[in-house]
Amino acid sequence: MSARLDRLWLTAEARLLGRLPPTLHYHGPHHTLTDVIPAIHRLAHGEGVVPYDLELLLVAGLYHDMGFIESYNGNEQIGARMAAEAMPEFGYGPAEIGRVIDLILATELKEIDGVWRQDPGSDLLKQILCDADLDNLGRENFFDVSDTLRQELSEQGKQFEELEWLTRQILFISQQEWFTRTQRQDRQQEKSRNVARLRRSLAALL
Repeated sequence: MSARLDRLWLTAEARLLGRLPPTLHYHGPHHTLTDVIPAIHRLAHGEGVVPYDLELLLVAGLYHDMGFIESYNGNEQIGARMAAEAMPEFGYGPAEIGRVIDLILATELKEIDGVWRQDPGSDLLKQILCDADLDNLGRENFFDVSDTLRQELSEQGKQFEELEWLTRQILFISQQEWFTRTQRQDRQQEKSRNVARLRRSLAALL
């Protein structure tokens, strides 16, 4: 890491660990630090991203869920603002700040043609960040992570019976697509297994 990223990292990490609400069972600091950041490194390596672009990706990764400190809804806009406020202190210029803002905003889930998904377009760095953000969908620990999301939503007053939860999970995951070649290669097979397991669980309830 560059010296400026080292310094920014320490500040961002301390903020994540010290200020994110304890009710964020899914979006807590572990999501950023042990899920998204390692996935960014893996995907950037697989896609041949140069060190300078990787640095901006890592900054965006550190701040992409920082907005949960202030609000559960609309957190991407808040996280982008926080990054923009913090980056000048560590020597990042306006163009770099603008790039990080764009990357963070790409992680927002939007309803497109009736489907909730991220929309990074053809921008490779945005694609990498979006794939890293949802990396758990294609991992063996998907169901453990899914339970933390359900618990987090319950803390927000959104409780789901098992049938509804499984239906929502199947709909979202089966419609979600990986954006990078590396992620398709590394995670698609396991994601398909996770969807199949969800469908078996749903069938057992019907």
